[in-house]
Amino acid sequence: MGMTNKQFQGFIRLALELLEKAAKKSPDNEELQKVRDIFRSMLEDD
Repeated sequence: MGMTNKQFQGFIRLALELLEKAAKKSPDNEELQKVRDIFRSMLEDD
């Protein structure tokens, strides 16, 4: 059985929080910023 939409959104929020912390430690990392932007675009309310 797959994930529900609510579970998926929770996973994305958790991963995005970790990506935000990593971006603060390494603000010049362009690849990290791209991944963070992709995860942000996956959230329904953004």
